Amino acid sequence: MKSLGKSAVPRQMLAELEKVGEDIRHARIRRKFTMGELSKRSGISRSTLDKVENGSPSVAIGIYARVLFLLGITGTVRQLADMSNDPISRDIEIGKLPRRVKK
Repeated sequence: MKSLGKSAVPRQMLAELEKVGEDIRHARIRRKFTMGELSKRSGISRSTLDKVENGSPSVAIGIYARVLFLLGITGTVRQLADMSNDPISRDIEIGKLPRRVKK
């Protein structure tokens, strides 16, 4: 499958991915893991871990999830598309609620 590249990802999302990568890097360093150790535990190459730590959009979400799990950072992936982070879905759901409750 051909990659769409960075230009296909909105600028705001690239900035968010870069922040995630930076947070992963800081978590790895705080836990005193070398890149070699974490990449080996994750089952990925060191260059892929470098892409993760740089917030590359070309890395599969499953790899981000695996690295986060190995760092003990859980519960973050499920928040990605959570309705509380999606104002459009909330508005749609509110619109579906009945105006009056039958007695």
